[in-house]
Amino acid sequence: MEYKPEDQYQSMIRAYEALRSLATDIGKTATVGDPAPADAARAFFLQCYHLKDWLKKDPRIKRPQDVEDVITNSAALSLAADLCNSLKHAGLDKPPRSGMSLDRINMAYSLQVPSSGAAGQIRMARNPSDGDTVALSRGGVADLKGRAVATARVVLTIGGTNHDALEVATRCVSEWDSFLAVQGIVFPKS
Repeated sequence: MEYKPEDQYQSMIRAYEALRSLATDIGKTATVGDPAPADAARAFFLQCYHLKDWLKKDPRIKRPQDVEDVITNSAALSLAADLCNSLKHAGLDKPPRSGMSLDRINMAYSLQVPSSGAAGQIRMARNPSDGDTVALSRGGVADLKGRAVATARVVLTIGGTNHDALEVATRCVSEWDSFLAVQGIVFPKS
């Protein structure tokens, strides 16, 4: 079987788009307790970190150690590495690359309901976990849509500091793109 780094890169981009969609689209389907956003974050960071294995075997990369170095020298990619390894091994077996350990993964839901009229129902698939947040507001985009709207963001607590998973993911994609550009490689996004 042929293993093309472009395929892994594009898999990472699809996982990124799924995470971005759940976190930024003004949707009508975000459900408190739905595991989809956290699953999307996990999927992205797994795809993101494992791109390194594909790149290290790519003959266009002259020094495979450069791949490891870019991860170690990037705050975002080292967080991705630590998150990925923590999930893969049920905790880290080695010192974290970022210097910090994953404390927890939580959800931050934002629910907007129209200013007037029926607000509709807010369905909870389960009670929020300790550390999850639910922000409820009236008006805004909900008034434009005429119905309740919701988004779901994943919050990574690493070394006692909260990180928005989408922001870290965006930085990871940018870091990989910069590394690839230095190597003279540009992968199509789709």
